[in-house]
Amino acid sequence: MINRDGNTFFLSTKKSTLILRINEVGKPICEYYGHRVPSTTPEAAFTKPEMMMGRSVAYDKTKSEQICLNDLALEISTPLKGDTHAPSLILRSEDSVVFDFTFAEAQIGEAKLMEGYPTPRGASEELVLALEDKALLAKAELHYVVYEEEDVIGRYVVIENGNDKSFDIEKAMSMQLVLEDKGFELVSHYSNWTGEFSVEQQPLFHNRIEFGSNTGSSGDDHNPFFYLKAKGCSLHHGEVYGFNLIYSGNHLEQIEKDNYGKVRILQGISPLNFRKTLAKGEKFITPMAVMTYSEEGLNGMAHQFHDFVNGHVIPEEFSYVTRPICYNNWEATYAKFNEGKIHALIKKAEKMGIELFVLDDGWFGHRDDDKSSLGDYNVYKKKLPHEISGLSAYVHKHNMKFGLWFEPEAISVDSDLFRAHPEYVMRDKLHNPSEGRNQLLLDLTNPEVREYLFKQLKSTIGPAQIDYIKWDYNRIFSDVPADNGTYMHDYILGLYDLLNKVRAEFPNLMMENCASGGGRNDLGMFSYFCQGWVSDDTDSYERGKIQTAMAMGYPQSVLSNHVSAKTNHQLLRKTSLGTKFDVASIGVLGYELDITKLDPIDEREIKNQITYYKENRYLFQFGRFDLLQELEEGALIYQVSDGKNAEVVYMNNLQTTHSGIETLVPVNLDSSLTYNYKVRHEEIDFKRFGSLINQVTPIHLKEEGKLVNFISRRWGYGTEKFEGEISGDMLLGGALKLPRQWAGTGMNEYTRIILDFGARIYRISPTK
Repeated sequence: MINRDGNTFFLSTKKSTLILRINEVGKPICEYYGHRVPSTTPEAAFTKPEMMMGRSVAYDKTKSEQICLNDLALEISTPLKGDTHAPSLILRSEDSVVFDFTFAEAQIGEAKLMEGYPTPRGASEELVLALEDKALLAKAELHYVVYEEEDVIGRYVVIENGNDKSFDIEKAMSMQLVLEDKGFELVSHYSNWTGEFSVEQQPLFHNRIEFGSNTGSSGDDHNPFFYLKAKGCSLHHGEVYGFNLIYSGNHLEQIEKDNYGKVRILQGISPLNFRKTLAKGEKFITPMAVMTYSEEGLNGMAHQFHDFVNGHVIPEEFSYVTRPICYNNWEATYAKFNEGKIHALIKKAEKMGIELFVLDDGWFGHRDDDKSSLGDYNVYKKKLPHEISGLSAYVHKHNMKFGLWFEPEAISVDSDLFRAHPEYVMRDKLHNPSEGRNQLLLDLTNPEVREYLFKQLKSTIGPAQIDYIKWDYNRIFSDVPADNGTYMHDYILGLYDLLNKVRAEFPNLMMENCASGGGRNDLGMFSYFCQGWVSDDTDSYERGKIQTAMAMGYPQSVLSNHVSAKTNHQLLRKTSLGTKFDVASIGVLGYELDITKLDPIDEREIKNQITYYKENRYLFQFGRFDLLQELEEGALIYQVSDGKNAEVVYMNNLQTTHSGIETLVPVNLDSSLTYNYKVRHEEIDFKRFGSLINQVTPIHLKEEGKLVNFISRRWGYGTEKFEGEISGDMLLGGALKLPRQWAGTGMNEYTRIILDFGARIYRISPTK
């Protein structure tokens, strides 16, 4: 809801209000952003110009001798008129480097689609503040898009040149917000391959903090999602401001605390290697940034972003639609497979209850490794003599959907496409282009390249009846050609154009976003993809950290999580399949190991996992996510719930011999009900007991002997006994105590043998 009272604007969501005011000198300023307040807030509460601070300059003495731009909570800022903080807009013409925008008019109405960008659907209303620089005939529109029920406000800027002379845009942020410091701590997420969403938490000092990505994609260095926690903010209580950007390319975030306690927050396209020249009548639109405010702690912020992404960002065809359990052959075979091996995996997957079979890299050209054939999406008949259509028919015959891996944006030097069209490659035409992952990138700013890729995808997806594609992207930008300064940005717009065509042609095609894992998991890509591969690191302990950090800003319905081999391929850490499932369950479940070579105990475990997941799928994918305890406290605990039922995941840190009594304290349940609680049953490998097994056996057994190996392949030691009934009051009050962990001093049926990095799932449901 947006209300106007003179030159004051109240943008209200269900739980928050943003108050904007056009001040005495025509500058839009933020008067308030926080808990929802009435749209009749007395003007006495608004900022009053008092006195000039220090060596500041008066902006316009004819209107006020006290107003200095440096001291205002400006909604847009340009340099060299008295504001010395990080500007949101830098423009340059041959006549001036000083641009000065003041208020012209305001409009309130329906939200409009953004040209060239994905636009979240279903906004409540939109406010447009039109500003102008009369001397230079330049215009700037500040757009505020309200998603009322989800407590999210979108923001972007449109810049227009009305002058006969052109000017250059050197920096154009989508959002500027200035808040009074509340003892804020900044939480951002730095990334690398297999280390996505690593958490960086730091207090704000009197300086400027910058982070972002300049690799051509959104998540290689830092994801655009970040938040500011007020002093005293916890998981469930306190104030937090969350921010994100609906954009998949280079981005910049700047947070600056000034000498008087104001915090300026900027977010938008990175200005590095960016310059846009606007001729008369031309416009430039920034991507949309989004922000939310919660006084219900970090989980409150997460709930609001989850509702926004699920309801407004994800393609409408997949909004709140459950995703199938997939099998992906990658870590089972890598690129070395044949049709016989794939058929064996398909038959086994059907027997285990898998719903989607995905053939990964290696099916086209003459691709036996990553050194060739990208760009040539003709089937590798030596491997697949019945082609993709034959394989698809075989998968469908076995009652599963069929998915296929592509890497459309890349090209191998050893490819027919490169030999025929070397001009399709991203390069500056003066230097030899540098390869990454034995590949170059295609020039998606070229419409001819986009049309070629669309035809390639269309000619494969349609005839072969493909239900799902995994869209990979495995390297960063290099050798960017000289142009008008927006090549890296234009590439992203070209990518969006291609994705729009694919979605229009195949609206019901499921697509999973991948960029060597999570290198491009952002709200721009999730506008086209219903889920994203979180990380190439399938180790459950690392994945637990990555997934819960990502879940603070992205719903679990977009988190694609796979159970992989017990000995992890990235870290060589050995973890039980039970633990791997427990961690992977919160999100979209998949499997990525050789299921044709499972021991009987492991096959039984996976079948039980799949049954369990199907029984609780909607809860796992769309239940309310709450982080209950952070890993630093000894264990990572989080849950999904629907108000009556909950699935709680417990992931251990390092085990100790002196673990105390732990309690399980869920949230978002009904205190008036009575609940059953139960641990998900797993079987613990007998070999984990080592030579201790001889303390209970009548004969001496070798720790790695044939008999122990024979037994451990077929049977395991059952999970601890943990099942019962408890009142909702006691449950929510913290009365449910977990069994004590193994501590080396004996055990019984209640002892929790969870070990280092082990996990459990606890189901909590009302009694019948």
